[in-house]
Amino acid sequence: MPIIVPTIFAFDHVSLEERLERYEGLADRVQLDVADTNFGAQPTLAVEPMVEQPTTLIRDVHLMVAEPVEWLEKCQEEAVDLVIGQIESMSSQVEFKKEALRLGLKWGLAADLDTPLSDFDWDTAKAADQLLIMTVRAGKEGQPLAQSALAKVKALREKGFSKEICVDGGINEATLGKCLKAGADVLAIGSCLSQAADVVTVWENLQAKMREYAL
Repeated sequence: MPIIVPTIFAFDHVSLEERLERYEGLADRVQLDVADTNFGAQPTLAVEPMVEQPTTLIRDVHLMVAEPVEWLEKCQEEAVDLVIGQIESMSSQVEFKKEALRLGLKWGLAADLDTPLSDFDWDTAKAADQLLIMTVRAGKEGQPLAQSALAKVKALREKGFSKEICVDGGINEATLGKCLKAGADVLAIGSCLSQAADVVTVWENLQAKMREYAL
């Protein structure tokens, strides 16, 4: 069954705490987005404050930072469930996998909007717990979904990847069905929820739309 995972793109401790509290009553799982200046003009909070903030939610951490492998141990110390690294900013996908497995972490690889699937080291990627396909350019909330990115999701399913495929960026009631049709089963949703005046109603509408599509 596909799931919606709210994303948190926070620049300060107050907004991080507020968003976590907002989602704790709705979701079971959240994705913490950590970006450095390679991915955004304004970097988010660093890894440490992101993962040290208490929450009842299961946490995925999406590392849009230089050498994400260097932060795996900190994520393990803070009981993060899944760590996803951007392949554009890592020297070795193999080493990222090896270190995650050594630490007992679930792990994933992410590809930015303009990154072709051929940039995945497939022998490594096919073993991931999740492959994340950016449907906007990484590092900024509020961008419209690029439907061309959904072809990557379809191609991954055609290659036989059966574990989680997450799509991240520009997902709302209007685009949700297209993502599911392409083969995504984790929908990482940011501004649609964070900017909602009534987040409960938006959440319920998204869930209803997903159930409707699944019928």
